[in-house]
Amino acid sequence: MAELAARDYERMLDLAVAVMDSRNVDRTWSLVADELVRSLHGTTCVLSRSHRFVSRVIVLDEVEVWTPWYRGVLPPSAEERSRMPLHPLVRHYAETGDSEPRTVSDLLDDRTWRSTQTFSSLRETSGATRHIALPLHDLSGANRGFVVGRSGMDFTDRERTFVRRLQPLLRRVDGHVRQLKLWQDKAIHGPERAAALKLTNREVTVLSLLASGLTAGGIANRLGASPRTVHKHLENIYRKLGTSDRLTTVLRAQKAGLLPS
Repeated sequence: MAELAARDYERMLDLAVAVMDSRNVDRTWSLVADELVRSLHGTTCVLSRSHRFVSRVIVLDEVEVWTPWYRGVLPPSAEERSRMPLHPLVRHYAETGDSEPRTVSDLLDDRTWRSTQTFSSLRETSGATRHIALPLHDLSGANRGFVVGRSGMDFTDRERTFVRRLQPLLRRVDGHVRQLKLWQDKAIHGPERAAALKLTNREVTVLSLLASGLTAGGIANRLGASPRTVHKHLENIYRKLGTSDRLTTVLRAQKAGLLPS
């Protein structure tokens, strides 16, 4: 595995800080996509939010695209979605359940890849002929992940190492964002109350999981953190809410509008 430069680790740290500090969970994956495009010199970044088998057919539930000229969810209709050529990386992950980052060149030789409808379609629409995938796991069993595309040379060993090192971070981000989004949907005034009490996003996710009955170990497992880190967050939550135990904390958080009753 190729060695990474100090700047590569700085990029990962900066991304983690930006994601954890952002109160707008809908912007999270835009931050990630922007960083992937910059770090990998990409021209496109696609987030497949879910691809799964239905009656032996791979179904794409939602595809979000970032390019220099377009950002949004594609395709807009089921009819257009059905006409999209299936990317070999998407098929690979849906069929195998593989969890490792891969490039197209890991699956197909260059001649075979260039003869596919997917290659022609993507070269025409985005100019991208090289692709690398960064899969994320979903607790529901669906496969999701990013595919970054570019033209020119294939991805280097250093770039592949960067993606592999970034993957565990993005899995943690995924768990954090999912829980934060769930909390925001249930606690309508939660963000304002959290800001007033100076609770961080991470503390909010820990608090919401605490209210669901999970132990510190369960919270750590759900968020991809260590139990020690979770205990530190709990200490901060107790201090900010003026409590010392789980039940009192949850009740006070509900009374303050941080949690739904």
